[in-house]
Amino acid sequence: MRAQAMRILAVQETDWIDRNPILHHRMLEALSRNGHEVKVVDFEISWRQRGWRPLWQRRREMLHAQRFFDDATVTVVRPAMLRIPGLGRPSWLVANWAELARQFETFRPDVVVAYSISNAYLALHLARRYGVPFVYHLLDALHTLVEPPLLRPIAREVEQRVLRSADRIIVVNTHLKSYAVELGADASRLNVIPMGVTIGRDPDVDGEAIRAALDLSESDFVLLFVGWLYTFSGLRELVIDLDRQRDRLPNVKLLVVGDGDLLPELRRLRGELGLEERLILTGRRPRDEMAGYIAAADICLLPAHRNVTMEHIVPAKIIEYMEQGKPVIATRLPGLEAEFGTLPGMLYVDTPGEVLDRVRALLSGSVSARLMAARLGESCFQFMQRREDWDTVTARFETVLRDAVLEATGPPLLPEG
Repeated sequence: MRAQAMRILAVQETDWIDRNPILHHRMLEALSRNGHEVKVVDFEISWRQRGWRPLWQRRREMLHAQRFFDDATVTVVRPAMLRIPGLGRPSWLVANWAELARQFETFRPDVVVAYSISNAYLALHLARRYGVPFVYHLLDALHTLVEPPLLRPIAREVEQRVLRSADRIIVVNTHLKSYAVELGADASRLNVIPMGVTIGRDPDVDGEAIRAALDLSESDFVLLFVGWLYTFSGLRELVIDLDRQRDRLPNVKLLVVGDGDLLPELRRLRGELGLEERLILTGRRPRDEMAGYIAAADICLLPAHRNVTMEHIVPAKIIEYMEQGKPVIATRLPGLEAEFGTLPGMLYVDTPGEVLDRVRALLSGSVSARLMAARLGESCFQFMQRREDWDTVTARFETVLRDAVLEATGPPLLPEG
């Protein structure tokens, strides 16, 4: 017999459809495949890049919004908004109140799961009004992402209020747990559910095919960055250093797979510095190609500047790099050190400018650099094999939601069949 399905209402303030698919896409889609009904209220965060017409964007509802699974049944609801600079997000937020009230009246969720600050606060108030449990699923130190920075103190206050009032809080690593408690979260309501991993090696992943398609030779030593290109990603400094050390590292190539704020500048630097053969910019690629790009690399990178946004997190890309058996050169961040400690395949640097020095040390050893990288990567792969897989962490996530519902409703849910 299977437990009764839940109606899950999720809220976020970024784009479910076009931003990179991450942990919560996968877990909520998996729950939809398990028979639960999932609706997500989102925000078209990159609307300016798509033009300002029409000035009034009507409410949209998108069925079967699939990012990971072809048979997922997540519905995405995008409230109306004014496509006018300075008024886009405020108008969306006003429309959120009416939209969320509509969802509580018509969809009648059993549980609310929040990934945001602004519409999470609205959803919390409505959840209290309708007697629906509220779960805060924290993937980042949210207020540190708010732009412009002068709004962050206000965002921090709102995030604190939501954390203190949530019925359950889920965080994705132990360092983020400390962050949540510092902001007032009740530790007795807090669950650490990490990112899952894929157990074993996928025989269909072909890194050599990617290398051939990119015209990379056997002697090329490939550094890879995957993901959104934030301005603080450290890639600007790394590209400048790649130019400075081109004679010392003649076979080193930097492969950047992703889109984002920094991409135009990286393209400009590539042309100005004459790095067309050394810096490969693919732009955004389909999710199902990511494993192949990672397999094509020798070392993967997270050369980000250390800032308040990066302090507490373990980016999903680190897990994806390691489960493909790749070593990582990363900025020494508290969240990473808490998660991976002294794992041999995790090579820490203090600044982006130290990345190529670590690479040069590998290249100067008596063992082939690519072989040494493969050995270090094996330690990462074995570490990942000891973690929980995606089915396990999704089941734990489902249990937290169900427990919140049971606590709110009292009697147990009746089983089906």
